[in-house]
Amino acid sequence: AEVVGFSGDRAYLMPTDEVQGLSSGATVVPRTLPPLAPQLGQPLHPWRRGEDRGLHLPMGDGLLGRVVDPHGHPLDRGGDLTRIHNEPMVRRPINAMDRDPVRTPLDTGVRAINALLTVGRGQRLGLFAGTGVGKSVLLGMMARYTQADVIVVGLIGERGREVKEFIEDILGEEGRRRSVVVAAPADAPPLMRLQGAHYATAIAEYFRDQGRHVLLLMDSLTRYAMAQREIALAIGEPPATKGYPPSCFAKLPQLVERSGNGLAGE
Repeated sequence: AEVVGFSGDRAYLMPTDEVQGLSSGATVVPRTLPPLAPQLGQPLHPWRRGEDRGLHLPMGDGLLGRVVDPHGHPLDRGGDLTRIHNEPMVRRPINAMDRDPVRTPLDTGVRAINALLTVGRGQRLGLFAGTGVGKSVLLGMMARYTQADVIVVGLIGERGREVKEFIEDILGEEGRRRSVVVAAPADAPPLMRLQGAHYATAIAEYFRDQGRHVLLLMDSLTRYAMAQREIALAIGEPPATKGYPPSCFAKLPQLVERSGNGLAGE
């Protein structure tokens, strides 16, 4: 479970998986100790940095060509992950004054975008359209043909059938070889859909910090916001614009602003 809110001295927890056999007054204990606890001689506390409070999930070249869930568990029946190590999913944001500016055009492999809507390396681009008009097909074209070293795809809140179709038919074998796909389908709990988006972003940050050119594709941010809405309404937040509580408008920039160029000169 994960703490998703507070009311006075009461903490609200939301389970990350199916919950059975619990009763009122059940004791909540941590599954694992925080990383700094042994060095500090503390069995449960304290945590000093944001990274030490969060999950540590698999990172590394062993993720390339694989499809994983928000916990880093393989979904593609390709065996256990190799050449990986655990790193914090939540990272400190880069100081805005230290970011490398957008200067170099990015070849997306799509002539219409290159000619009429030129994209720069480190730029964020939103694709807004109705259902069934080809957004996923366009993402697949960009994944196959964009001049990038690594492609990270976050499939958040998609139907299970659409996840498989995107990976096998739209992304294809050519795109999968240099891609990492994080899938949190529509039947996953809302916390897992949120975590899937953050995990995909953390993977992109990891490869970016190694000096590689990374293309991060997220389908879709709308369902990320819907997952946050489910959580916020469940703990009693008041609905605001279109039923979205205020926390949704805080969560979105926290996720989106993690993307982009890294430190200047690196």
